[in-house]
Amino acid sequence: MSRPRKGARLWLRPARKDRAEVYVVLDRGKEHSTGCGKGDLAGAERWLETYLKSKHDPAKAIRNRDPNAIKIADAISLYWTGHVIKPGRELARPTAIRAKLNRLLDFFGEKIVGEVDGPLQEEYVNKRAADIAEDTDKLPHECQSAPRRELEDLSAAINFALRKAGGASLVFRPTLPEDVEPRLRWLSRSEAAAMIWAAWRAKGDNGHDSAKHVARFMIADLYTGSRAGDICNAALMPTIGRGHVNLDTGIFQRKPANKRATNKQQPTVPLPPRLLAHARRWQRLGISKRFLIEYQGEPVKSFKTVWPTIVEAAGLKTDDPKQKVLRHTLRHTAISWMLRAGVPIEKVSDYCGVSVAIIKKVYKHHLPGSFDAVIDVANDFGRTATPMKRPRNPRTKIEQGATG
Repeated sequence: MSRPRKGARLWLRPARKDRAEVYVVLDRGKEHSTGCGKGDLAGAERWLETYLKSKHDPAKAIRNRDPNAIKIADAISLYWTGHVIKPGRELARPTAIRAKLNRLLDFFGEKIVGEVDGPLQEEYVNKRAADIAEDTDKLPHECQSAPRRELEDLSAAINFALRKAGGASLVFRPTLPEDVEPRLRWLSRSEAAAMIWAAWRAKGDNGHDSAKHVARFMIADLYTGSRAGDICNAALMPTIGRGHVNLDTGIFQRKPANKRATNKQQPTVPLPPRLLAHARRWQRLGISKRFLIEYQGEPVKSFKTVWPTIVEAAGLKTDDPKQKVLRHTLRHTAISWMLRAGVPIEKVSDYCGVSVAIIKKVYKHHLPGSFDAVIDVANDFGRTATPMKRPRNPRTKIEQGATG
């Protein structure tokens, strides 16, 4: 009976007259020098790890294998190289996609397909939602959309691997959390004014203004209904990786010129005259030199620290999750105001970058006249003596006239 083959392993090769003591990797009767001496075992181990990764071929590892025994790490690796970065395919956000897959690898990488059951996926969702909640002003149950999309990516990777393994008839279906109900909270004009004044008057520990940049952000968001990231990312001159506000023409280019279009619409639009006047004044006074919204000369990235203080100062703090005022509430408010003023759905969709379907689903109660027909007939509810109005039949009328 033949002896079982040993796997790749480190060996400290003794020194000789013509060579120093060095770690080598022994594999199938061959020596591969790591270049690491006796005192650098950690470096030799890293070299061995890299060597083993270079030997591993996910496609071979899953071929003709029990589908439930396929490692998630192999599935994700194969999905990345064979589908995501497939030659000839241009990615809109390669860094973001890689980050999502890395998060999945960190949690599921050592598991096999058969172990990825409902409770494990639920554990992942809860952990990710809690992590996101720490960096935002949302509650954990409101942060499940990101892990939901990541589980969909995991499902795509597993199904891609199953097809490559020869199990074309097998389909892995993820256990997804329920969709979060859309928020209906929007601000009245008095509430919006209270928020702006609270930010304008806020003082830091040293007595200096601490949130006037947040007040300017609120004004820009309420006028344009933009996502917070689009406003904070807007530069006053063409800049790689940033949107652009042209103060000469008044055009707001939300999407960076070097960025591919994604599902998140970022339409280029003209600024309302009042906002354009504000922006020009901010630049003239040196408040906004390079970016639309600046704090101490730098672009603003986050308001998560100061935002709760402003909400409380405006008298809008609440423990009711549905009534919490978030940064996204400003965009929601702007869209609501436009619709209530009678702006057509299609115009609001084109200007704010939100689909018509979402407007009809989330904002229908703001559309003037949406329920007029129901309200009109409601006046006759309960009047049993009122005869039903039947539509006239033009054909019958003509026949009667002919015979008469």
